[in-house]
Parts: sequence; C-alpha cells; structure tokens
Amino acid sequence: MAFSLQDNQVIVNYHYVEDPRDSARGIHPCATAEFERQIAFLGAHYRCVSVPQIFEAAHKGSQEKLCAITFDDGLRDQREYALPLMKKYGVAATFFIITATLEGIMPSAHKIHLISSRISMSELAEQFNLFVSHISPEAATSYHIPSDRYLNHKRRHDDMASANVKEMLNNSAPGEVSGAFLSALFKELGMSEEEECKKLFMNADEIRALQDQGFFAETHTHHHYSLERETAEALDKDFHAAITALTHILGKSPTVMAYPYGRPPADHAILAACGITLGVTAENRAIHAGDHPLLIPRFDTNDLKNFLDISPS
Repeated sequence: MAFSLQDNQVIVNYHYVEDPRDSARGIHPCATAEFERQIAFLGAHYRCVSVPQIFEAAHKGSQEKLCAITFDDGLRDQREYALPLMKKYGVAATFFIITATLEGIMPSAHKIHLISSRISMSELAEQFNLFVSHISPEAATSYHIPSDRYLNHKRRHDDMASANVKEMLNNSAPGEVSGAFLSALFKELGMSEEEECKKLFMNADEIRALQDQGFFAETHTHHHYSLERETAEALDKDFHAAITALTHILGKSPTVMAYPYGRPPADHAILAACGITLGVTAENRAIHAGDHPLLIPRFDTNDLKNFLDISPS
C-alpha cells in the first residue's frame, strides 16, 4: 500500500544510511541527502514517537499525526550519518539491534551484502547452485536459484538476481546449508567475519549512547535468523540471548522486536514468553486500530521516497 498523508499513524523503516560507495556496491543505502529530505518531511508533518506510543495511539483511534522512525540492524552508518540529522530536526527514533554482531558473528544477510560487493549476484547464485549440487540431487533441485523468474514477488525493490539470492539464502534454504556456503565464500574472498562486524555494526558503548541521548533501542533478535524456518527451541535460545545482551547494555529488557526480513515466528507464544509485547513486520501500510500488537506494519524508506518524488510538499 502506498504512503499517504491521509494516514494518521505510520512507521518508516531504514537500514543503511550513507552515500553509495564503489567499494560497497552490494549495499544499497538511503543516501544522506535523501534521508535528510525524508526526515525533514516527517518532522514537519508528524510528531515522532516510540513504537509503543504509536501503537497505543492507533489502538485508541487517535487522530493525531504520529510517526515512529525505525532503523534495523544496529549499523554503524546509522550512528555516523543518520543520528546527526535526527538531532538536527529534533525527531525520535528506535534502533533495532542484532546482538550476535557484538560477538563478531556476521548475519547471513550482511555477508551477502559484502560478498556481492566483490562478485555479482548472478555469480553468487551460480556458485550456490554448484555448492548444493555437491550435496545431493534433491538439494540441487530444492535449493536451486532460478535466473528466469522471481522466487518471491514481494521483494519489489530488488532486481531478479538479487531478489532470488536473498530469498533462497535468507529464507528458503536450510540455515546450515546457506550458512556453510556463505562462510566458505566469505573466507575464500579473504574477509574476516569479526573484523567486518567491527566495521559495519555499532559496539556496546555506541548502543548504550543511543539510549543516553534519548533514542530507543530494541531487539532485532540475536542472530537475525529467518524466524519461519527455525525450531521453537532455536528461537527460544536466540531470543533469550538477544534479551540478555541488550539488558546488560541498556539496564532494561527490550519489549519490542523487529522480525528479520519482516516475517514473524509461526507461534506468537514464544514472543510473550520472552517478554516481547510488540512486533514490527515489513508489511508496507499505515497502522490501523485493529492491528495485532505482534504484527505492526511499517513502510520502507523507498515507499516514502516514491511518495515524495510525486508529492514533494
């Protein structure tokens, strides 16, 4: 659904915020000038609040124009480039943190971003197809990345090769298969997982500073697994690890989760058992009064860009 000023309560989400770099062509950021345009617009038309505040207002049918600005992953460029602009326009924001990165563990999604800065997505797909062909004929068929059709048409912002690589490696193939492939390729390309984590993600002190400066920090899980394909036992372990890590850093437990890839676990009970009361997805629309607290929709930066390109006022 398209972004509209007719909606009273909206969440807009960001990932990378920096100017594009030739050395990181696998990363497709919101450029700083575009980010400032969007933040200036949101600050002028909405009061920016936390996720719990905006959900409560929507649930009560409030007519107040509210926006929750969110950032997924806990990336260092968010602190370096986005944070000064947030302060400039006096708007609040929530940062969803992947805590395994604090241990030097790189999520698969970000390995793909870095690998595709070295080789093309088409080549990455070819290498993965070769990798699974050595596992078994069944794997070669089940986990084949096609070049002539989309695996998931909801990946509306990516070209076909990128969309299919991300869908297969992040969501469709078993985690142990995609993980083994990406780790091997990461090393083959001469990259250190621990060192790349230090470059790409905020550390504990930087995360703590977000809260000290009046921003909000919540959980994006520990490992950034695709929640749909993990067992209940694995999810319970992951969620508790994330909550323990963030509680240690912030002095309080997170209560809001941004689901990796915008997809919640099949069983919501596991969230409640971990103290998670609100969850945000990647469904691109405004919040409605009847929305489930664990299925809160969010617009993407590209949705807002499309709106502003047509209606800059």
